[in-house]
Amino acid sequence: MPLLRRGFVIRLLLLAAQTSPFTPPIGSGKTPWEPTSSPLVLMTWRDTWRDILAGGSPRWKVDNLEYKERALQHIVEHSERKENLNILCPLVGDDQFVFQAFMRGHSVYAIDLVPEALAEIRKQFDNQDGWRREETETGSGVRWTHPSGQVVLLEGDILQRRKELERQFDVVYDKDSFGALQKDLRLPYCERMSEWLKEDGIVYLEVKNKDTGRENGPPFHIEEQDIMSSWGASFEYIKGIGEVYPLRMAGFAQMGHLLKHVK
Repeated sequence: MPLLRRGFVIRLLLLAAQTSPFTPPIGSGKTPWEPTSSPLVLMTWRDTWRDILAGGSPRWKVDNLEYKERALQHIVEHSERKENLNILCPLVGDDQFVFQAFMRGHSVYAIDLVPEALAEIRKQFDNQDGWRREETETGSGVRWTHPSGQVVLLEGDILQRRKELERQFDVVYDKDSFGALQKDLRLPYCERMSEWLKEDGIVYLEVKNKDTGRENGPPFHIEEQDIMSSWGASFEYIKGIGEVYPLRMAGFAQMGHLLKHVK
């Protein structure tokens, strides 16, 4: 495995579960994102999802379908095509946006490392047993395809080059994925998005702003200049949406941004 991609996988496995000034250790009794002075507790990304699914801290999860519908409205408003968009969801977790976009007639390709998270997405659909499971042609992941053919869930590494995905997508829907990455991983991540997005495609990006601890993360404090320092080589900034919905964590704001692929 190339050193860069191996480093990405190792870091992502620890990403959500490392105790930082914003993520309390499991069982600490603290609410998500409340500062803690406890020592680091290292878990894998999969262990984190198992804890969430067992009733642990929801961390970054937002399951309000109204917010997913708002994201879709922003996407459709700024896309050249208005119907049957092909949407890429990187590092998707179990985001209900996948199901919501499908119900609105769009096609979705979602990628995550954790099988348990993608299994939760499949549970949101009828006919859970109808999904087709297959190894990718390159052996770089496991692909699940909905009976309609409109939804594909890939268990795999987001930084893996995948020629079959080049110029396939009208939209990238990124909820907190970019803002969770260490700075040295952001540029290769954006390069994959640029390769896979069609010309004139758009990126709908949700990131967090923080009152304190802006240099610490994940999640990291992200503003327009942070976005364009990584995305700017191939994207132009369309607009800042502002706060897209309220969060339950004091001192945090969920902010939306739109970019357009120009190269």
